[in-house]
Order: sequence, then C-alpha cells, then structure tokens
Amino acid sequence: MLSRSFKKKLTLSIAPRILKWIIVIIGLTCKKKWLGYENINTLTRNNQNWIYSLWHNNITCAAFLLRKQKLLSMASSSEDGRIAAKVIELFGNKSTSGSSSRGGAKVLFAMIKGVKAGMRGAITPDGPRGPKYKLQSGVISISQKSKVPLLPFHVEATRQWVFEKSWDKHKLPKPFSTIVIGIGEPYLIPEKLTKEQFEIYRTEFEKRMFENIETVKIEIETLRKKHES
Repeated sequence: MLSRSFKKKLTLSIAPRILKWIIVIIGLTCKKKWLGYENINTLTRNNQNWIYSLWHNNITCAAFLLRKQKLLSMASSSEDGRIAAKVIELFGNKSTSGSSSRGGAKVLFAMIKGVKAGMRGAITPDGPRGPKYKLQSGVISISQKSKVPLLPFHVEATRQWVFEKSWDKHKLPKPFSTIVIGIGEPYLIPEKLTKEQFEIYRTEFEKRMFENIETVKIEIETLRKKHES
C-alpha cells in the first residue's frame, strides 16, 4: 500500500505534466487577440522590465500565454501552489514559493531581488486564498522597492469553463474559442510614500486592474455578437 507521502510526491510529479498538456492542447486550438500590446512594446524598446499583475483565476491560461519569457512568478507553498509552480517551470519560467500574506518577507525579497536582476515578474495580488479581486499590498511593495512598473494582465475567452466551487471562480478556455488578453498601461509606484499615499496608489492600481477587465469583457461581447450575426 502506497504511503501518503509517496502519493503526494507522485501527484506533484504527474499532475503538473498532465495539466501542462491539457493547457497546451487547448491553447493551440484557440485564436488569440491581444489588447494593449503596445504597452509591452514600449517597455521593451526602452529596455525596461516589468511585473505582470493578474488575478488568481487567470493563472492557468497565463502560464501558456506567457511561456518562455524569463518570468519569475510567485506561487503558494500549498500543494496546489506547488503544482502551479511546477506548471510555470514546465513552461520555461521560474517561481518562488510563498505569498504576500504568509511568509511574506522572504518571498517578497526574492521577487524584488529577481526583478532588480532583470527578470520580469508575475504576481497574483489576490492570491493564494483571496478574497477574489481584492488587491493586496504585496504587489505594490514589489514595484515600489524594485523600481519596476506594474502591468495589469487579464484573460477571458469567448467560450470558457468557470469552476464555480473554487474561491476565485477559476477559468479555462474551451477548445477553438477566442482568447482575449488585455494589457493595461504601465503603473510605477514611487519609492518613498507615506502610509496614506501607499493606500492611494494601491486603490488606484486596483481600479486600473478592474478597468482592464472591463476592456477585455467589452471585446469579448463584440466578438460574440459578430459570431452570432
């Protein structure tokens, strides 16, 4: 009879590979439409790296869309987080374990160090347990201390599964759908802020994250109407 620890190791070894290929197969069948990609082009021309800020329910799709970009992503130290971290690594990026709410100082330092060294970052500011779409302070601190701008990143598909029982209502595009990816304008956090100013910037960036969602959803509705007509 297999021990519990062996089963866990087996799961952590096999599950990420299965998940990766599910994502790849779905991703290759879907059309992609990028909105705001000029924001990435501008930063690239200026030889400036950045930090993608995406809500937790975008992780699965983002792992495929942002593959092989020399990203450093923050992953939870939970079993689910370790699976997500392995998937990220299988797609050619790197991860650091932890969250902005638990073991925060260590993982934030690792993210800041990596971004300062020239890596692009990726963080889910409402992870790993939510509440959904509530921007926590960690992503603001990372941008502030690394002197690197934040880029809102959001994904929706014209047809997608939504896992209603998950806390973040996780999404997965259906095969042969169109994936719309929204990239918001770069948002740089000043290095020195009072507590009050810090909260103003956190609130403003959270607003920009929501505005990016609306931009994507408007495009999704436009595409659906075209398909119906």
